[in-house]
Amino acid sequence: MAFYEPLHEMLASIDPAMLASSTADSWRSGHPDLDAPYFDEFAELLEPGARGIPGYDVRFALDMFEQGVPAQSDQLAAYVNDLIDVAKQRGGVPVFKFCRSLGRLPWFRATFPDAVHIAVAKNPISQWQSCWNLFAKHRNAHFVADPFAVLTMTQHEPITRWVLDALQIELPALPPGTNETLEACLDFFKQYVQHTAPATCYRAFLAHWLLASRHAATHAHALFDCDLAAWSPAYVQAAERWMVELSGLAPSFSDVRSEGKSARDCGFDAQEGVQIHIQALNLARALVRDDCAHTDTLALWTNKLAQATQVLVFGAEANLPQEQTPPHRASRVVDVALVDGVGLEDVLIGELAATRAALAKANRRLADVDNSLVWRLTKRARQLLRRGSSHAM
Repeated sequence: MAFYEPLHEMLASIDPAMLASSTADSWRSGHPDLDAPYFDEFAELLEPGARGIPGYDVRFALDMFEQGVPAQSDQLAAYVNDLIDVAKQRGGVPVFKFCRSLGRLPWFRATFPDAVHIAVAKNPISQWQSCWNLFAKHRNAHFVADPFAVLTMTQHEPITRWVLDALQIELPALPPGTNETLEACLDFFKQYVQHTAPATCYRAFLAHWLLASRHAATHAHALFDCDLAAWSPAYVQAAERWMVELSGLAPSFSDVRSEGKSARDCGFDAQEGVQIHIQALNLARALVRDDCAHTDTLALWTNKLAQATQVLVFGAEANLPQEQTPPHRASRVVDVALVDGVGLEDVLIGELAATRAALAKANRRLADVDNSLVWRLTKRARQLLRRGSSHAM
């Protein structure tokens, strides 16, 4: 029995009408048609005349990045255990599709040692393009604003502060009381991003991505690589096999979709994006040097940032196999070994040989641009624009 986003803030106030209207076609989701509303499995848990799922606390929705036991840990454990009991009572195996848990992955792994923990990995620029598309074309600011809100509410954590400084992110001062709840903070930043430079928003998105994925390579039983799955039938078939071995469940990943070859806007030019990626890589190495991240995490970050740079500089085709490549050879050097989460550095070395070369080429392009007369003459103007955008309301 699958539970869709059991930490979603909507569960604090959901009622039957809200649940019934939460469908794939109720917003510009890009999701395929569903047989039931998103939170349909929670319907029987709603109490007559009441709002919200029993045991859920809206504070669960904030993915904290602190070390050790997270806030509200006892209540969170009790809530998840209640959902596990519900699934077992219905004769099912509980499956949770979390979107707000990666920052607390070490705690989840220790608290639920009998569960299989699988992290989903994808290069950040492809994720960002989806978020930016919803905002730029459909004025849905939620996914662009959310990283700002989470970073603001976790900025007291030293690791968050370090990442903010390294990526040159200046968070605005919030009106009194705004940062007391995630909902109020999100409402503020949905307005804030309307007047903020896209590259500044991407910096916040990337900061959140780094912090959230910090434990994926070390505390998940397996990593499911969306980038690999999109263009490697061999990887998809292997993932289905190891899923059975790990969990006893046999899902089909045959409908995994690639991004396609059409170009998607990200709101800023490639040179600026490459510069941000280089800063992120330098930060990643510093985090490892100070024992704030594992070397396996650095391998994952490097791989995904390099793939993101390929997409940014060379377009959506960068991570796709050539059309003439037979399906059984479409996975290049990295094939199925990545999925077991063991020996990540060794597994990624072949892929990194290609992606690091692309990153180096992009870096050279950036250096050429940095040294150009036009780029140097307009540098001051860009700095003023960025500074003005970061303080705009």
